[in-house]
Amino acid sequence: MTQPWYTRHMPFFFLTFLFAPLTLLLLVWRWEQFDGHERGVKLFFAIGMTAFIVFGLLPRGSLPVILPVIGLLIALKLVLSLIKRKTG
Repeated sequence: MTQPWYTRHMPFFFLTFLFAPLTLLLLVWRWEQFDGHERGVKLFFAIGMTAFIVFGLLPRGSLPVILPVIGLLIALKLVLSLIKRKTG
């Protein structure tokens, strides 16, 4: 299985540095395309940068809006993967 261009090391680093929440969602969305070690490293870096942006750079009061959105998108991915697994 070939990896998308944004999952290679340098593009992933720049995407995570500039758009950390988006990169975290892309990582969760393409979870099956990573092996165990690479998945852990990329997930750690994406969560760290997302936490830095959410807690350090965004205005106070935006956390209750951002966390449910990220949580809902991750839940949507899990539901879609369960439906895909049941149908075939």
